[in-house]
Amino acid sequence: MFSRLILTSLLFFFISSCNQAQTLSVEELQLKPPSNIHCTTVKDQHMSSTCWSFASNSLLESDLLKKGLKDVDLSEMFVARYSYLRKIKRHLQLKGGNFFTPGGQFHDVIWVARNYGMVPESAYPGLTDGNSSHNHAKLDTVIKHFVDDLLAKGMNDLDEEGRHFADSVFDHYLGPVPDHFIYQGKEYTAQTYLREVLSFNPDDYIEITSYTHHPFYKKFVLEDKYNWTNDEYYNVPLEDFSAIADLALKNGFSVGWDGDANDPGFAFYDGLAYLDGDGKTTAVQRQQAFEDHSTALDHMMHIVGVAKDKNGHKWYYVKNSWGQYSNELDGFLYMREDYFRIRTVAIIVNKNALSTATRQKLGL
Repeated sequence: MFSRLILTSLLFFFISSCNQAQTLSVEELQLKPPSNIHCTTVKDQHMSSTCWSFASNSLLESDLLKKGLKDVDLSEMFVARYSYLRKIKRHLQLKGGNFFTPGGQFHDVIWVARNYGMVPESAYPGLTDGNSSHNHAKLDTVIKHFVDDLLAKGMNDLDEEGRHFADSVFDHYLGPVPDHFIYQGKEYTAQTYLREVLSFNPDDYIEITSYTHHPFYKKFVLEDKYNWTNDEYYNVPLEDFSAIADLALKNGFSVGWDGDANDPGFAFYDGLAYLDGDGKTTAVQRQQAFEDHSTALDHMMHIVGVAKDKNGHKWYYVKNSWGQYSNELDGFLYMREDYFRIRTVAIIVNKNALSTATRQKLGL
């Protein structure tokens, strides 16, 4: 999931969408960034399918900033590498029966943290040969051919030779993972860095969605090809879905965003995402968009605040991972409430951001 589009393709898409229906502008709406937002700087996933890793790490970094940890910068490629390895194994176990891409979701980051720990960007930038930006075209091609070859041979797991080859590919394109590294003058491993420096609980985070084909306040396996691990999401009514995000932001937390970035109303170059129409949204509309696939889960970003336009309409302030120079808002955009309610497939929040009533309804 979540491939980074080539910048020229993005510009073509944005210009085309602007010519179709985008008549609003940040200036005309008098939108201003919210004050006192807590997030790290915008990064650039460049030519890699890793927005899920960038957005998820950004969410974790915001919570760590909230706890008082300074200069936190987590390695996206450490997460991507070990998640990729897990995908290879699972794809073989299922005999090629699942969707195989380099993409992922928030729960993949949490799985890596539980099983491998975390490292700072300084210890593992995931760049080799003097490169300053991520380009995974060759890496993804080599891994795809490797996995297809194993499937053709009837293999359903990675043997020692296969694991060695996969690691050598990752080492070549991302660099070897250090056994130990120095952080602020002290030596750590990935596990001790997670435990002693970050000290966050992976179980503090939940993924929430809102669809009517499953019972509310229960968990279900989200039916999406990018949910390749069959993870469960909490299901809540649409009004609760919006209220959970709003309460988290009001109380100084931030929100992970899983959703659709291919709608014509997603005009990132202009810094806006909104739907045509009167702005009214219903659960029926949201459900229909999910069932007819007009809403697709194809990107992940990080909601860090809320702004109001000159008419008092709510816009979420969203951090993307396409670089600080990708638009005139330094890599951020404003997402109107109607777009959020229809085109957001799921949100990720810290349990501590939930109201007592919501926690009780969800059995937390």
